[in-house]
Parts: sequence; C-alpha cells; structure tokens
Amino acid sequence: MPKRILRNAILMAVVTFLMAIGLIFYIRSTSPLPGGENAGGALTDGTYTSVQQGYLGDVTVTVTVSGGTVSAVEVDAGNETPALGGVAAEQLAAELAETGSTAGVDVVAGSTYTSQAVLDGMDDCLAQASAG
Repeated sequence: MPKRILRNAILMAVVTFLMAIGLIFYIRSTSPLPGGENAGGALTDGTYTSVQQGYLGDVTVTVTVSGGTVSAVEVDAGNETPALGGVAAEQLAAELAETGSTAGVDVVAGSTYTSQAVLDGMDDCLAQASAG
C-alpha cells in the first residue's frame, strides 16, 4: 500500500510541474509587448476622430496630439446607457489621456462593448496620428 501512495504522489507532482510549465509558457505567449500596441511611433500634432460601434450605438473618440504626445481624449458615448457606458466612457477617457496609449488599459466591468469601442477608437486615432 505505501508503494502505491508514493507512486501516486510522485505522479501527481510530475503532472503538477508540467502543468505549471505549460501555464508559464501560455502566459508569456499572450502577454502584451512592452510599450503596448500603439507605442513607439512619432505622433503628428492634430485632432483625430474615430467612430466605433458601442453597445447601443456609435461611440466617437477624439484625440488631440500636441508636441508629439496625446494631450486630450474626449469620448462621446451619448447613445450608451448613462449609468454604465457613459460612466465607463468618462473613466476611460481620463485614463487614456493620462497614459496616452491603450497599453495596459482594461475594459470596464459591466460595460464591455462601450469600453472596447473606446479602446478601438483610441487605437484608430493613434494610427491616424502615426500615419499623419
């Protein structure tokens, strides 16, 4: 009996170790690159606008670039539910204006579609500013 318990314990330890190694490789393969998707390129000064589909309608993101950096982010989510999408839009606009990028910015719980529209709009505006 003790041999069987020892064998099972060793087998469980090996399986756990292999699962941990697999998890580490998975996490490394899915983590964002340092600096995020939209960092690194020089931005051309100007005002850029993008319209994305939110939960109930269009979400308009306007990004102002001055001195080669993001100086302001405005979000019009008037078609979204005020208590959910509206709050998320305001929160994300402030966070995006501070960071100047979507790198590391997560969607707001309970407002996934609106949040994703804001993030996609920001990425689109930054792409316009990079190409501009």
